Amino acid sequence: MLNLETFKANWDKQFPDINLHKTHFILAVSGGVDSVVLAHLMHAIKSKCTIAHVNFQLRGAESVRDENFVRDFSSQLKMPIEIHACETAKYAETYKMGIQQAAREIRYAWFGALTENLAKKESTPVVVLTAHHADDQVETILMQLFRGTGIHGLTGIPARRKDVLNIARPLLIFSKAEIKSYANANGISYVEDSSNEKNDYTRNLIRNQLLPQVATIYPMVQENILATSERLKEAEEMVTTTVDTFWKKGFKYKKGIPSIPISYWQKVKGNATYTWGLIKQYGFKPQQIEEVYKILEASKGAFIASATHKFINWEGHIQIVSNKLDKEYLTIPENVIAHLTTLNLKYGVLKFELLDNTKDLFIDKDPKYAYLDAAKMDWPLLYRSWESTDYFYPLGLRKKKKLNHFLGSLKLSPKHKESITVISVSNRICWVVGKRIDDRFKISPSTKKLLKITWEEAH
Repeated sequence: MLNLETFKANWDKQFPDINLHKTHFILAVSGGVDSVVLAHLMHAIKSKCTIAHVNFQLRGAESVRDENFVRDFSSQLKMPIEIHACETAKYAETYKMGIQQAAREIRYAWFGALTENLAKKESTPVVVLTAHHADDQVETILMQLFRGTGIHGLTGIPARRKDVLNIARPLLIFSKAEIKSYANANGISYVEDSSNEKNDYTRNLIRNQLLPQVATIYPMVQENILATSERLKEAEEMVTTTVDTFWKKGFKYKKGIPSIPISYWQKVKGNATYTWGLIKQYGFKPQQIEEVYKILEASKGAFIASATHKFINWEGHIQIVSNKLDKEYLTIPENVIAHLTTLNLKYGVLKFELLDNTKDLFIDKDPKYAYLDAAKMDWPLLYRSWESTDYFYPLGLRKKKKLNHFLGSLKLSPKHKESITVISVSNRICWVVGKRIDDRFKISPSTKKLLKITWEEAH
């Protein structure tokens, strides 16, 4: 049963870290019974709230009606209100997505902007409250199941999020029937969204047709699904702990680059739970699991990319490399020679040539050129930003020197030093680009073929 006492009791249990009287709440209010009841409860508690309403402009006069209703409702409660009108259909068409996904992106992006603006003005925390309830939870779990999901998808909508947005969902344990009963008992008016009765959307089809039919066979279907979801949350915690521990033990840092030995990964190859537990942290999607497995068997230099990271097969390891713009990391295949490929990079341009070592060959001493013994090259080469743990054998010194100390001796500006890159053969640096080659890769009288690399620094 939903009332002020049960609402407070659930709040204390679910959100002990959110003080009802020392937080500014952004209430997502559509005008429907769920969000109106949530606002009524928060008003009764005397919490500091701002009502936020999005007019998606999808239902013509009905959308205008909803906006006007929410304005009047906020006035009755004496709560400040923010309204955001948007052309949702146009947004969906522009970005090639469904209407519901477009509405979700628009809504949460705006909530983020509101949160940021309030946080600048307030000394108290800002939390967004949405009115998702138990019926929404059941529908979401079924949708995830039908699409195909792992354990996490079957745990449903989280009561709390603290990532991009700070969100709480205090009605998640209460059913739609309980919410309507509270509204009726307290004489609360609300508006009905006519689109909820249509079965154009998957969620509506599940709500209006599937669940009522299943309930004729299993009357407790909603309660059973919610109970199973709670048990799966416990199982997910145990699985997550086990998987995280496994990968933590396997991590190595080679030249400052996070790496996992392929032999270690092979212990759980084929186990999607372990693989997903790792790759989801780096922007990969479940559909890429099989492609990730292929990288384990691929040739050196092969990689798979997400929006934020690359997994690269390198020297018996899978290197995990960020796509951040301030770092360079590129594998260079041998065909750059045959095709006379020019590589345009962030800090300059590289060109590769294979030459015969003849008596007439002119060796230019300008440090923008590197002349390396081609027989000592092990392809692909690796072009990357330098790391503090790097060392090499500067030409003419014949002894190891930390790259950090070498660069310090050049009296470079901090900005210039930050842009320095290296080319390495396996795990050995052959050239500090534009500065000095490594003595181990220099040409000698016995060299038959040499690799000439030209560097043109960007200006």
